[in-house]
Amino acid sequence: MNRYFATACATVALSSLLLGTAQAQQIFSGSGLNAATAFGDFKTAIGGVNNGGGGGPQTGGFRTIDWDAVKLDGTDFGGNTTVVDLNHTIGIPTNRFQARGVVFEEVYAVSGDQFATVNPATAGQFNNFSPSNTFVMFDQTNGQFEDRFIDQHFTLAGTATLAGTRGFGAIFNDVELPGSSSIEYFGRDASNNKVSLGKFNVATGASGESEFLGVLFDQPIVTDVTLTVGTNALFSFDGTTLASFGAQNLANGIDLAITDDFVFAEPTQFTAVPEPSTAVLFASGTALLAAQRLRRLRRK
Repeated sequence: MNRYFATACATVALSSLLLGTAQAQQIFSGSGLNAATAFGDFKTAIGGVNNGGGGGPQTGGFRTIDWDAVKLDGTDFGGNTTVVDLNHTIGIPTNRFQARGVVFEEVYAVSGDQFATVNPATAGQFNNFSPSNTFVMFDQTNGQFEDRFIDQHFTLAGTATLAGTRGFGAIFNDVELPGSSSIEYFGRDASNNKVSLGKFNVATGASGESEFLGVLFDQPIVTDVTLTVGTNALFSFDGTTLASFGAQNLANGIDLAITDDFVFAEPTQFTAVPEPSTAVLFASGTALLAAQRLRRLRRK
């Protein structure tokens, strides 16, 4: 599979219409052995060095999150964790990686056994890209396992100041159905409204294989990203009760997946994306409304 292959959704075309060609994109994508190659090529394209886990805002370079420093015994981050299954899976607070310039929208889960104890039906299904922890969302409210999303925004490292990055990429694992997993990139206009910069599907791979998707822009315009990971959450946990989703069923359109390493260009003062002209808004209004309605339906 070509490591730079990616299927762009309709929002990409719409974003191009709204933003013009001022923000060039480079797409890095691959599965299996090509996932590691694309991951490395993405870091090379960003340039500079790995800025590590702290040190405040840096000039140039990139940051990574591999989840492996997260302790699973309830003591991580000064004990500010949600213990789902002790020594196997915990939920991290939204600001766990703010020192690197990432803040999550909700509590998401880190696991040391690829979530096998919280969903035994998936034992042996997933693999880790880097040893040994992996990362995924979980259903926290209704037990319907419909939460497929990891939402995050970028800040100047170690601060609460909203920032932008030139690009973001992530390792997924076990994406087997086309369109089941994706990354959508957002910028902010001068009025601080979120504007989609495009939604890109993760390439598929064989069972247990890793996949990588990253998109690099020529300016630090990405302020937020949404990862869609599989078709369903692996488990539900409301703080007391744990329930497992069960096994995936590709024949019935159920594709379960997880994520591993994240990589992104050093967050810096973001460049606001241009607000669309009246003519462009008129031309794209119908498509934009349709995209918004679809997103609301997916969130229900």
